[in-house]
Amino acid sequence: MGSPLMSAIFPGEDASPAGDDVVQLRKPPHSEEAEQSLLGALLIDNSALAKVSETIKAGDFFLHAHREVFKAITTLAAAGSPADVVTVFDELGDKAGDAGGLGYLNQLAQCVPSASNIQRYAEIVSERATLRQIVALADVATSRALRNESAAQVLEDARTALTRLQDQRGLQTNRLPLLKPSQLREHALSLRWLVKGFIPADSVGMIFGASQAFKSFLAMDMACHVAHGLPWLGKRTTQGPVVYIAAEGGGGAWSRLEAWHKARKLDFSDDVPIIVLPLAVDLRADAWRVVEAVEALGVDPALVVVDTVSQTYSGEENSASDMAAYLREIGNRIRARWHCVTALLHHTGHLATERPRGSSVITSNLDWLHGVFRDEKEMLATLISVKQKDAEPFTDQTFALTVHTIGTDEDGDRVTSLVAKHLTSAEDLQDAMEHESKAGRGGHHTLFLNLVQHGCEEADVRKAFYDQCGLSDADSRKRTYNRVKAWAVKQGFVDIAEGRVFTLKGGTQNG
Repeated sequence: MGSPLMSAIFPGEDASPAGDDVVQLRKPPHSEEAEQSLLGALLIDNSALAKVSETIKAGDFFLHAHREVFKAITTLAAAGSPADVVTVFDELGDKAGDAGGLGYLNQLAQCVPSASNIQRYAEIVSERATLRQIVALADVATSRALRNESAAQVLEDARTALTRLQDQRGLQTNRLPLLKPSQLREHALSLRWLVKGFIPADSVGMIFGASQAFKSFLAMDMACHVAHGLPWLGKRTTQGPVVYIAAEGGGGAWSRLEAWHKARKLDFSDDVPIIVLPLAVDLRADAWRVVEAVEALGVDPALVVVDTVSQTYSGEENSASDMAAYLREIGNRIRARWHCVTALLHHTGHLATERPRGSSVITSNLDWLHGVFRDEKEMLATLISVKQKDAEPFTDQTFALTVHTIGTDEDGDRVTSLVAKHLTSAEDLQDAMEHESKAGRGGHHTLFLNLVQHGCEEADVRKAFYDQCGLSDADSRKRTYNRVKAWAVKQGFVDIAEGRVFTLKGGTQNG
């Protein structure tokens, strides 16, 4: 504790936070604006001190004047006295001049409109203070190395100081989570769900699909069920506020929400806990702005939907480092902030339709990954489980899309939107497919079922499907046939044994 290394890394409150030698060499990391905003927020709302008291200490402020003002505010608060411009000025006494005087205190009190974003200001101040301490550590280690001190001792002291800094600041580590059997069992049993069996709580996942595969409508359906606390896919949901980042247009989000509520005869008003951000925002750079805006409304979301990745991501889609940084920022800034589910909507590739477009790190860095598929003719969409990190994949789920009128425009023309509805049984699915067929929209699913005769050879069904599916590419025909066949088996319409296809009387869906 008495070593020069420790003294440099953990200076007293009145010491220069980075050391005078570091200040002379380079400009230490700090944000004067964040420090001013933090103090201004405290001056106009003393109760906000409770939100940052565990995060910020006087020594975290870079400017001496700001450290003195913060100490005066905390001293008054501890005594149960109000801390405003006048009382803080009085508490400073002989130090008031060093703190900028009464005029500067007035400027601080007027630099922010409210204390709603004080936690973000505190995060910035604390982050810069930590960086200054890291700079001090590096400089001290460098000086000792240049003096030819023991390499082993320099490394050991640096490691000890870093560990202590990490613990003091509560920084997340990348240490491997080694668990004993009892801890492993507790971890497994502690798995929580936003939607039981489908969407794990406190997670980052993705719903991907081709253009016009109805993925946005399925995501909106999930969001509305969560906001109202209604079962989704027949399973219990954890009710909570929803933030929907409609990066591809807010007008469409309104019509979809209005139609969903009208279809279910539910009131759609400001009392419904759904907030829409109707513009594109680069989440890698500006996720904190989303957090600030949401917290300014006092909202603690259970679900954040990002629609879509392509409209909120400025990097190269095939770059592993760019995509990993984007997902990491979302995980650290949004998921970890609220311990919520963050659901990303993304497109498939032009050829690889069975996975999301872009770098392979997408799949490896997500907690769950679900795909949405449809035939271009059918108003049906199937949700499939591609990845569930901590649970078994669920059985394919099918939705029907129907048109609902929500009003008329200024010309008297109808304003409509599609609404997704989960088909809860094989009978519902069969009715929906018959409706599609009668409407002339029968697609690949209908084609497969129409080709099946009880006990027929699967090879004959495959050949007929290839001939009639309308796909010219051999790989596309094969992939589509295998997907539709697997769907029919999972839904309970057919069974396949020893190369023959057997029709079943009914089918069941999981959930």
